[in-house]
Amino acid sequence: APGAVPLAGRGTGLQASAAEFADREVAARLVNEHRATLRAELPEQRRRTAVGLDLRAADLARRRGALSKAAAGGSEKADRGGQAGNANVEALRTVVEQQRALSDERRRVLAQMETAPDRIAAGGVRFLVHALVVPARASADLERYDARVEEIAVRIAAGWERDRGAEVRDVSRPALARQAGLSDWPGFDLLATRPDGTVRNIEVKGRAGRGDVQVENNEWKQALHLGDRYWLYVVLDCATPAPRLVRVQNPFSKLLAAARASFAHTISAASLMEAAEKD
Repeated sequence: APGAVPLAGRGTGLQASAAEFADREVAARLVNEHRATLRAELPEQRRRTAVGLDLRAADLARRRGALSKAAAGGSEKADRGGQAGNANVEALRTVVEQQRALSDERRRVLAQMETAPDRIAAGGVRFLVHALVVPARASADLERYDARVEEIAVRIAAGWERDRGAEVRDVSRPALARQAGLSDWPGFDLLATRPDGTVRNIEVKGRAGRGDVQVENNEWKQALHLGDRYWLYVVLDCATPAPRLVRVQNPFSKLLAAARASFAHTISAASLMEAAEKD
């Protein structure tokens, strides 16, 4: 809507402001909450880690004691040419190295645990989607804007027919339809009579850009009833300096009959282009 154009134009700057807000009000709060959670859990983590390391140290101590006895007893056999003593000595050396490594690991793990909360930091902000929200009070502006788009579309459609010598009557409102001898809601907007006597019953739709086109039940019924005499004129890009007229003869046959039931009253811009007349 016109009232939203200035806001849309400020989108880039507003995105930067939104990112700053997310960093300050959202990410910083989440970081602080996560740090507080880790600090609260730290005593229990220390206890569990210490228990696990103590159990591992006790196991190594038992293995070292057993290997020390075996190595002492096996040294005599080794002197007599046996290999068992050498194997025990090598295994004992490995256990001693593991005990030293465990002591270093204890200091490292506990130090990392203590500093973990301070190492938490927020990553960058990545936007997934943007929405331009128009205040409810702008609904009247939207209605006037939609009416303006339809007015442009009807003027272009009628002008296209008049340029080809047709007599065009507007039957989009009940009073105008009755003057043409039609019912109050005939299911089309324009009645065009060509110089050769052929008649076109034209339903006109306008779009500010290239969105889907909605067709009402009574319009589809008339399209089915009138067949080739019924035309759908859609004017796209009405909000731009270069509106484009797209014309489809017998839209019921070309569009509705091929559509899935759930989309029976909606025509995409792509489908419209595919079915449009080329001349």
